[in-house]
Amino acid sequence: MLFLLFAGSVAFAFGLLFLFFPKALKDLNDKVKSCMSKFVFSIDEQVYKLRIGVGISLILSSLLAFFVAYFLFKKYS
Repeated sequence: MLFLLFAGSVAFAFGLLFLFFPKALKDLNDKVKSCMSKFVFSIDEQVYKLRIGVGISLILSSLLAFFVAYFLFKKYS
């Protein structure tokens, strides 16, 4: 259940970044890419074109993870 809460929190945070703070997300991506240049392949342009859809999808998936965690907590506690 903690995994669902953690995954939901991360997805919600990145969903908000995609929707409301795309510049901050791009700066974060540039910092990570400079550290891991040989391991990361670039799909940035495609994701940033679809940032609203990606952001909404991440927020919806985080809400689903929170709901499942709540349901499991209520059922098994």
